[in-house]
Amino acid sequence: MIDRMLLIVAIAAAVALAWGCLRLWRAWKVRALARETPFAGVIPTGKPAVVGFSTPGCAECRTRQAPALAHLAGALGDAVTVRTLSAPEYPQLVDRLGILTAPATVVLDATGMVRFVNLGFTDATTLAEQLNNAAHPASHIRRDAFAA
Repeated sequence: MIDRMLLIVAIAAAVALAWGCLRLWRAWKVRALARETPFAGVIPTGKPAVVGFSTPGCAECRTRQAPALAHLAGALGDAVTVRTLSAPEYPQLVDRLGILTAPATVVLDATGMVRFVNLGFTDATTLAEQLNNAAHPASHIRRDAFAA
């Protein structure tokens, strides 16, 4: 019985350590990109942007992420650029950003610098909060505009 408990504790500790390392790696990637504009020539600058990455076979990209991005674009209009890119068409960009899965979203500030990288589905409310935190002209975004 004690052996099993120790095994469970060891597995839980290993999972927690792996999760923490992944979060640190993602934060390091975003900080490293903070001085770059990896989307130059792909996404216009001058206003903040949300870029979604998808793959042709990604069901969650079509059923969850695409509607969330459409909702965000509809709510914010011209204040924000919202685009979806096919991950297989931009392999160097995907690698540079550390994108490991689809869907993934990237929030850029008005200068084109990466502020947030989200792996997996991210709802419109979270993306709006990240846009607000990116310190851009669209900081008037209201959270209740994205309530389901």
